Formats: sequence, C-alpha cells, structure tokens
Amino acid sequence: MSAPPSPRATAAILVAVRQAADLLCDRWTLMLLALLANGATRFAALVDGGVPARLAALRLRTLEGAGLVVKLPYCLRPVRHEYRLTPAGEAFLPVLHEMLRWEAAHNAMPPPAALLGGRTLRNVMACAACGADADARGVALQVTGRGIAALPAKQRATRRSTLDSADGQALPWLAASLDIFGDKWGIEILVCAFMRVRRFGALRDATGIAANILSNRLERLQALGLLTPGGEGYWLTPRGLDLYGVLVAIQNWADHWLVARTRAPIRLVHRSCGAAFLPSAFLPDPAVAHASALAVSVNHAMR
Repeated sequence: MSAPPSPRATAAILVAVRQAADLLCDRWTLMLLALLANGATRFAALVDGGVPARLAALRLRTLEGAGLVVKLPYCLRPVRHEYRLTPAGEAFLPVLHEMLRWEAAHNAMPPPAALLGGRTLRNVMACAACGADADARGVALQVTGRGIAALPAKQRATRRSTLDSADGQALPWLAASLDIFGDKWGIEILVCAFMRVRRFGALRDATGIAANILSNRLERLQALGLLTPGGEGYWLTPRGLDLYGVLVAIQNWADHWLVARTRAPIRLVHRSCGAAFLPSAFLPDPAVAHASALAVSVNHAMR
C-alpha cells in the first residue's frame, strides 16, 4: 500500500465514512436491506426475518426518507402495503455481495441463491476492471488536495457505547457481517487500521472515541478475528484485510447516492491494471468470458 495519509486526510476520510455509516451501518438497517433484497417485502415477513416490529417500523421510515425504500399498496380493501427497494436501494446490492463473499470465504456460510442471481461468488476479492484477484495491499490510495480543502469543520460523532444484539439464528448467512458493520465505532477503527493508524493514542485522536469505549471495541475486533495486537499497535489479520471490499463498496455507494455528503478525498487505483478500483464479488459469467476470449482471438488473427 502507499504511504499513510496525513492526519488531516485521515480526518477527511473519517468524516466521509461517518456520514455513510450514520445511515447504513446499523444492524437492523442492514438486516432490512438484506431481507428486502432476498424477497421479503411485507412487514410481517421482515419481522419474521428477525427484526423487532418497533425497530422495523422506525428503520423503514428512515430508509424511505433516504430514498432506499418505497412503500407501495398491494391490497386496497383493506389497504395493505409492502416495501420495495428503489434504484438507490438496489445499488446497495454490491455491498451485500461483498459481505456474502466474505462470509462464504471465512465462515463457510452459503448465501441465499436469490441474492446471487445465478452467479458464483469468488473466494477472494477481485478488481472489477481487470478481473484479477486483489487485496488492500494491491490498491494505491491517492489523496486529493481539493477534497481535503473541502473538509468541513471538525465533527464530533455521537455513538452508542452498547451494541444491539440479535437472535443468533437470524440471517446466519450474514451474522458475522452484521456484528462487524452494525457497529459504527468498530467501522471507524477498521478504516483507521487500513490507513495504518494502529496505536491506541493515534486511534483515539483520529476517531474521538473515549478511551474505555475504544478499549472495548479493540477487544471486540480481536475476538471477531479482525485485529491482532503487535509491537506497533493493532494489525489487521487476513480475515480483517479481506473486509476491504465491503468498505470500498460502501464508500462507492455513498459517493453516488448520498447527495449531501462530504466525499472522501481519495482515489483508489488497482496497481496491477491502473484502473480505478472497485471490488468484484463474482466469478465471470462463462458465456461472457468465452465471448471476450473469442473477441481477443479474432483481433489477433486480423492483425
């Protein structure tokens, strides 16, 4: 990876992450999006999927207000409604796909077929541009001065010190991802780890997390197998490093769909091919791969 960002660049990146996480990174919100994508559109089905009724109603209103979900009548007498993903909600699917790829690779949890659309998940993350296997070390992080200049005044986040818990049987194919990405403080610590902010004091300065909460989250991330302590602070494990695609997918969604958001002042470039990096969770479609190979052969033959 490239040199670590400056403290101001790190702060700008965390502001952008925080704005996306405030909307998306909540256990119940993620569960609702996953259930809707899997075909559960009626309120009762969403509650049966593991989201408490009161929280389902609250989060659905939030998702409607944010433009990810639309409420539509499916019966007029009596009036009954169902919930559908909007284009913005459907654009969140690559985030879920990266979570499913990670779950299958590290937790041996097979995903629902409906979420895959007939495609096959990869074992490792790949570059969407060139199709080659990729990881965080193979992606260059380029900081843009214009983005840093646009950084708003320092924001102090308010986060819950306690975490929501859920029935262990709810969405077993996404359970570990919900534990990780349902905690906004944990996400900020992971982002810092990817930017090589590793020491306790540096993590506290970057995130503004109280010392006791930071200690709790670091212990939790170690228990989840994502971080390991070392001489220079806390390091990402292979399991933690492979979450990079989820974080990039969240950032990409937010940059395209959250209008009033401070964009992260960075550009990600896949070192191997030089293209802007986006993760790909699926193996190439065999028919598409065959057509591409045939086109290459024809081009060579015509030279």
